[in-house]
Amino acid sequence: MSSPAAVLALVLLSTAVGSAAFLWLSPSYGKIRAGYDVLTGSTIALIAWGAAASLSAPIATLTSDLGTNARTLTLIFAAATALASALRLLRIPAIVARLVGIAGFACGAGAFYPLAQIRADRGGAGGVVQGVVELTAGSMLMGAIWLGMLLGHWYLVERRLTNLHMVRIAWLNVAAIAAGAVSVLLSWRNPAPCAGLVDGPEFQQCALTFAPILRIGSMTIVLGFGVLALIALIAGFNVKLAREGGRSIQASTGMFYLAVILAPAVEFAAKVRYF
Repeated sequence: MSSPAAVLALVLLSTAVGSAAFLWLSPSYGKIRAGYDVLTGSTIALIAWGAAASLSAPIATLTSDLGTNARTLTLIFAAATALASALRLLRIPAIVARLVGIAGFACGAGAFYPLAQIRADRGGAGGVVQGVVELTAGSMLMGAIWLGMLLGHWYLVERRLTNLHMVRIAWLNVAAIAAGAVSVLLSWRNPAPCAGLVDGPEFQQCALTFAPILRIGSMTIVLGFGVLALIALIAGFNVKLAREGGRSIQASTGMFYLAVILAPAVEFAAKVRYF
């Protein structure tokens, strides 16, 4: 499971789960437009499908069913989210799509447990509990930023919306910074890639898999916090711009673009130590 594909799967799954939570459980649900829910739900389903696809090769090396269970739950999550989006597209009552979406979210979040169990079985610090907390914290960071970017784009075509929803997601991003810090801090307890391996075939394979900079002591922690500091600065600007409303929403959307580019770097830096 110590491979780039496994790390990618963790980041994609966290993004999808966090986005689903903020879409289906948000007080803004059903108060923007059905099209927004369809757009956001569709992207979540595609991201979840990508996570399941990325898990295919890494779990093939496992002897237990934990990897298969995680992938199955992720696929159910993707399918349920796609169904919920289709229900919104067909103008089925919003509560029905919401319930289906929440059920899908529960399956996606449920996939955190077998992944954390795999980590714990490999001697991961903090056992299953820390494994679940790391994934949950990462999902809050990635989900809030992804939804903020999509919502900002929706404001560009839906001029009649008040700035209430944008202000809400902007403050959510501020809270997500704290969650991102938790994700990076907890990863500090895990060894860097290739750490502890003696020079030999296994080390050589690991060295070819991960960039040298990721294997230097606490470099991933430095990278994670450095990029997170930039995202925190962006979050502060977003709160100010969202509260101003009007044309400032366009500027806020641009800020979310930057955050969407930077946030995966934080999570990759943290999750490269996960397994």
